[in-house]
Amino acid sequence: MAISWAESLHIGLADIATRKVRTIVTVAGIVLGVMSIMVVLAIVNSMNANTLDWMQQRGGLNKIEISRNWRYDFSKGGEASFTMREVDYLRSQLPDLEAFNPQVQVWGKTLQNGELAFEGTVKGVYPDLLKVEDWSMQKGRFVNLDDIKQHQNVVVLGSTVATELFGSREPLGRYITLGSQKMMVIGVLTPKNWKKEGTDSFGNMLEYMNRQAFVPLSTMLSKIEPSQKVNSIEIKTHDGEQATQLKQQVEAIVLNIKGGKRLFRVSSAKEEMEMMKASMLVFSSIFMLIAVISLLVGGIVIMNIMLASIKERTREIGVRMAIGARGFDIMLQFLVQTILITTMGGVFGILCGWAILGVVGDFLDIELHAAANMVWVALMVSVGVGLLFGIAPAYRASRLDPVIALRED
Repeated sequence: MAISWAESLHIGLADIATRKVRTIVTVAGIVLGVMSIMVVLAIVNSMNANTLDWMQQRGGLNKIEISRNWRYDFSKGGEASFTMREVDYLRSQLPDLEAFNPQVQVWGKTLQNGELAFEGTVKGVYPDLLKVEDWSMQKGRFVNLDDIKQHQNVVVLGSTVATELFGSREPLGRYITLGSQKMMVIGVLTPKNWKKEGTDSFGNMLEYMNRQAFVPLSTMLSKIEPSQKVNSIEIKTHDGEQATQLKQQVEAIVLNIKGGKRLFRVSSAKEEMEMMKASMLVFSSIFMLIAVISLLVGGIVIMNIMLASIKERTREIGVRMAIGARGFDIMLQFLVQTILITTMGGVFGILCGWAILGVVGDFLDIELHAAANMVWVALMVSVGVGLLFGIAPAYRASRLDPVIALRED
């Protein structure tokens, strides 16, 4: 007599209800393993999403930066700066760009408005800075080409700088002092903000951008810091897919300009994103390994308990075979029972993992969410463990000799 799926399921549930303590011990390892998988997948997904959001806030994945190479031994000669002639040559070799912004960055400059003062970073820039950083104006306008050509004494303030120097007063059209120069405020930038829920201890991680002021590059080099030269260049492509190829092209041009000396480092936002993902992969692999070990331990426990259960139910198996049950039916009965146990462990593991995401998120200061793919992965893993470790006991039960089985007490 064949045993149906429904009957196998009913027998499995009855056995679980009869042996509650054994069932709890059996599923404990599965619960821990599945819960670990849920948490690790949530952390990886959250980190990747946060990294991508951070990159987007800083101009997107099609951004390339040329900056000082701190690994270069400058005792061999060379200066990590560009002349305007070199800047113009580099721009001429890269015609198909969305934005190109050479800049001079000076730290610790004091901006003065009467008795009010603010010490921060001042940058001499091109108009393309807004495109490169994906930034917008809160009020007024940004530096334009006429300001560059005429070496105008104009300044654009970050939102925090404007608040510190003018409070609630209107800053547009007013003058501040920068070094020995009187600078007219022509604009205030929209506040940059990157603060996920649960990151109160870090505050706004883009606040440093709001604490900057921007002047025409020509004004910076001719009036404010005449000794300075362009020390970094930001480039933005039309398409992020072109970023890697363009980076290689820029590296070759810069290397040629500097006579083969690697004075500058050319970095791509897209490549940095891939590096961060690779680092996260290493991190997640370690924790996944821990989860897999927990599942393996749980699987071995399940296999041993199922073998013990078969030993206890040998006479029952003999009776079923004697009245017509096939070996496949017996194997199916015990395999269904094993998968049922591990699936229960998987469901409880998913629920426990979901429940502790908030606690883990608070501890790591990141916002964690469970995605549908995480639930399915965790559930399939638990079913797979039941299938993998349930085959051997189920097969052993199916191969019992009914005559010998009926002799068991």
